Amino acid sequence: MFLKRLEVVGFKSFAEQMNIEFVPGVTAVVGPNGSGKSNISDAVRWVLGEQSAKSLRGSKMEDIIFAGSDTRKRLNYAEVSLILDNEDQHLSIDYSEVSVTRRVYRSGDSEYLINKQPCRLKDIIDLFLDSGLGREAYSIIGQGKVEEILSSKAEDRRVIFEEAAGVLKYKTRKVKAEKRLTETQDNLLRVEDILHELKAQVEPLEIQASIAKDYLEKKEELKEVEIALMVHEIEELHQEWNSEKEKLQSLHQEHDKRHQKLIEMEEELESLRERSKHLDRELSVTQANLLAVSEELEKNEGKREVLKERKKNASQNKEQLEKSIERICEQQAALLAELTEQEDKVISAQSIVKSLNEEITEQEKRLKLTEKDVNKELDRLKSDYIEVLNEQASIRNERHYLVEQKRQQAFKQSRLEDENQDLLKGREQLSSRLNEAKVEVEVKERELEQNIDQYRKSQTQLDQVRTRYQKRESKLYEAYQLIQKMQSRAEVLEEMQADFSGFFHGVKEILKAREGKLEGIVGAVAELTTVPKEYETALEIALGAASQHIVVESEKSARGAITFLKQHRLGRATFLPLPVMKERQLPDHLLHSLTQEPAFVGIASKLLTYEERYHQLFSQLLGQVIIARDLEGANKIARMLNHRYRVVTLEGDVVNPGGSMTGGSIKQKQTPLLGRKRELEELVAKLNKLKSSAAALETEVKESKREMQSLEADLESLKTNGEQARNAFQDAKTRLRELELESGSMEDRFKRYDREQSSFSTETEKMDERLRELDTHEEEMKASAARLEHQVSELEARQKEQQQSKETILQELNQAKIDYAAAQERYLSAKAQKEGTEARYNEVLKDASDLKDQLNLLQMEASDRTDGESSISNRIEANKKHKQEITIKLEQLKKERQEIDESYASLDSMIKMQQGEHRLIADECRQIEVRVNRLDVELDSRLNHLRNEYELSYEAARESYNLTVEPDQAKTKVKLIKLAIEELGSVNIGAIDEYERVRERHDFLTEQQSDLLHAKATLHDVIQEMDVEMTKRFQETYVMIQKEFKGVFCELFGGGEADLVLTSPENLLETGVEIMVRPPGKKLQHLGLLSGGERALTAIALLFAILKVRPVPFCVLDEVEAALDEANVSRFAHYLKDFSGSTQFIVITHRKGTMEEADVLYGVTMQESGVSRLVSVRLEETKQLMET
Repeated sequence: MFLKRLEVVGFKSFAEQMNIEFVPGVTAVVGPNGSGKSNISDAVRWVLGEQSAKSLRGSKMEDIIFAGSDTRKRLNYAEVSLILDNEDQHLSIDYSEVSVTRRVYRSGDSEYLINKQPCRLKDIIDLFLDSGLGREAYSIIGQGKVEEILSSKAEDRRVIFEEAAGVLKYKTRKVKAEKRLTETQDNLLRVEDILHELKAQVEPLEIQASIAKDYLEKKEELKEVEIALMVHEIEELHQEWNSEKEKLQSLHQEHDKRHQKLIEMEEELESLRERSKHLDRELSVTQANLLAVSEELEKNEGKREVLKERKKNASQNKEQLEKSIERICEQQAALLAELTEQEDKVISAQSIVKSLNEEITEQEKRLKLTEKDVNKELDRLKSDYIEVLNEQASIRNERHYLVEQKRQQAFKQSRLEDENQDLLKGREQLSSRLNEAKVEVEVKERELEQNIDQYRKSQTQLDQVRTRYQKRESKLYEAYQLIQKMQSRAEVLEEMQADFSGFFHGVKEILKAREGKLEGIVGAVAELTTVPKEYETALEIALGAASQHIVVESEKSARGAITFLKQHRLGRATFLPLPVMKERQLPDHLLHSLTQEPAFVGIASKLLTYEERYHQLFSQLLGQVIIARDLEGANKIARMLNHRYRVVTLEGDVVNPGGSMTGGSIKQKQTPLLGRKRELEELVAKLNKLKSSAAALETEVKESKREMQSLEADLESLKTNGEQARNAFQDAKTRLRELELESGSMEDRFKRYDREQSSFSTETEKMDERLRELDTHEEEMKASAARLEHQVSELEARQKEQQQSKETILQELNQAKIDYAAAQERYLSAKAQKEGTEARYNEVLKDASDLKDQLNLLQMEASDRTDGESSISNRIEANKKHKQEITIKLEQLKKERQEIDESYASLDSMIKMQQGEHRLIADECRQIEVRVNRLDVELDSRLNHLRNEYELSYEAARESYNLTVEPDQAKTKVKLIKLAIEELGSVNIGAIDEYERVRERHDFLTEQQSDLLHAKATLHDVIQEMDVEMTKRFQETYVMIQKEFKGVFCELFGGGEADLVLTSPENLLETGVEIMVRPPGKKLQHLGLLSGGERALTAIALLFAILKVRPVPFCVLDEVEAALDEANVSRFAHYLKDFSGSTQFIVITHRKGTMEEADVLYGVTMQESGVSRLVSVRLEETKQLMET
């Protein structure tokens, strides 16, 4: 294999697509500082998987993308492809040419491709693992890398030797195996924890399962008896139900007839009630009219009496006025005469003026005193009389009012009584509705409780399902983890089988080379057979080293393989050409004797499984090897065979031909060659089985999840139904509360009726008492009126008498005044007399005028009074006639009302009787309905019990189960069985399946624990085996490199000596490597004490030593000879040229000597700022051109 081409675009300074063709030999890349030639080395390192930007001389991975220049824009990605020639199949991939590509974008995204197919970075790393190529391998030595290697710690330097020894993949696998070991230990702890938990469950579950089985047996016995008993009871209940149903139907018909008749009677009663109410309204109106007419009649009669009284007084006053006018006229004439006469007598009358004045004063006082007392008393008496009349009218009015009030109160009382009857009926209906509401509340409450109970059961069931789901899910995850572990184990075994781990070195190399390099290689003996596990140890011992012999098709193939081992110094191997293998068997008589021996197991060749074409081969190897059960039996068999054949026990002890014995403890190999294939096949079978179990678990988990979702949906539906039931229950309670409030209100109305009845009685008594008081008071008023009328008559007579006396006094007073006036006139003066006389005359005229006016007014009043009295009389007659008509109508209405009341009472009595009979029928119907419902419930209960408990219909139960004993005995037996079931206590039916499941799981986990322990031991063995392999490889490689290093050092330095020293020889897995050198003419000293050039040349010597031991396809050297002088550069270049026959070298250099030895020379320039370009020269063609 060699590097054919490097394709670069956008990587660092290579802005354009650049293809670098490489040829076998030495390729030199030259150029001035800063031209970008080292970027080629970085490109190779990067495409091989380098992840450190610092190693690529950058701070971040984005720095490797072309960043642009003065004339070019920056690129958004960088891509490098490495094309390798893989004709010799150095890389484990079935392509003659391998292209590895890596691409990175400025966004940070990366892509990896192998032969243009996307892959992972791990795939690229694995491809070059142990090939000498890689980002950390010794195939790329960059600037400063030599110094870094030489100045690093001895422990870090061993990485180069490990890469050369090919143990890095073992270290990687060891790390994986250790990780798997940790996971196995974790899983083992998990399984042990679960087992510990299951052990605590197994015993209780076993007890519960036993109880559950007893319960199921008794339950089955109960089923036989109870179903037969229920069938018998259902038949009896159904007969009784039919009988009661017929009775109920008959009563319903009678009930409907009576109900229809009752409706007709109630309609008639309602008609009478309406007619009664109409008559009550007419009576009320008529009585009101009668009262109004009576009051108007009394009022008109009162007015007539008053007019009569006034008329009587007016006649007397007229006579008095006429007399007064006549007298005034006479006084007027006398005054005219006296006026003339007294004018002459004034002087003579002066002497008598004083006495006349005193007399006049006395007479006036007497006149005033008498008139005042009589008029005052008369006015008082008349006022009292009018008051008495008014009081009488008030008494009559109050009496009428009280009578009307009593009538209205009687009407109200009657109406209240009717309302009370309605209330009584309403109370019965309300009581019925209240009972129905209470029943409804109880039903709704039971429904709500049933919903709540069902919801709780569903919730419990959901919790159980969820728990079961979680358990299954956990078990599934455990299965997944176990699958992963088993897959890891299988991968380890496959890798070991693919790497032929455990085979001798020569055998391993032949087996590796049989694909392509060698022909006719069939395989190792161990690969061609399958051995039962119980015979592995015996057959492993029986075969011994022969298990690693290589089976070939012919002797020619064997010779070719031996030549291959010699040429490559790969060790030795034993070959078994199939054509020359001859069958070896025991004689038949010996075989027959052996079959009689108990310790005889079989002939070794017969215990193997192989293809028929290998029969002679295995017969040759094992045809005369006997397998015995134990050592004692082997000795016995050997004696039978005269110690001519080898006998191997199952434990691996051997009785050799001749009688020698080999035995003891056997070092347990990690993976026996014969058992590896069997173990892998068993592991694959187990893995497939576990995957099937995991698939089944997945199905169970999915089913559990669906069941859980279904239960969740059912639970949500139950929740909705529960809310509806709760709302219905609340509505029923609300209706019940409203009915209770209505009932309370009705009771309040009954109480109010009682209070009103009591109030009516009290008011009626008060009105009766008041009427009696009014009668008494009216009699008193009549007596007072008569007494006052008599007193008025007496005072009027007395007033008349006093009037006559008054006229006499007035005459005398007038005469005295005339005399006084005359005397005064005469005394004062003539003019005063004249004025006095005129004044008196004017007074007389005024009195006459007033009296006439009073007379005219009195006459007019008399005329009006006559007319008013006539009108009042007419009205009184009309009122009397109207009152008589109203009275007649009232009597008619009362009579009609009495007839309606009698009809109403009769009809109401009939209705009540019909209602009583109707209620009796209804009660009987309800009782029968209750019995029918009870029978329905009992029938439904038994049918539901059959359906729910036993999942049977009545018909199926009747056909399958017959009652063989008396019903009472069956009932007793059912009770006894149920009692026995109750005595079992809480029974967990699921304990049976749970016990089986837990037991199976316990067994399974126990097996898993064993498998985990075995896997753990296997991983320990694998790690130990890899440690052994790594130690062996490292030691072998170290010895070879040490040897080659000594020779190469002397060649490069022209003498001197060098050596490699292990820091911890006892710990080859971790030991460091020190370099001790002595250049010519110097003492042996540590590497750190050398000069820079000596250190660099020493590192180059070490590199060449490694390449001699473990050649690599190509090697990139980046100015590794920069520190050397010209003489050492020349020696380096010549050695490099000589070595290029087996390794391709790409050298980045400034040195002339190196350039001279190169086959191809590439020049890197930077004609455009920041952009690298490539020019090439093939030196061989140039020499030929110069020669021609």
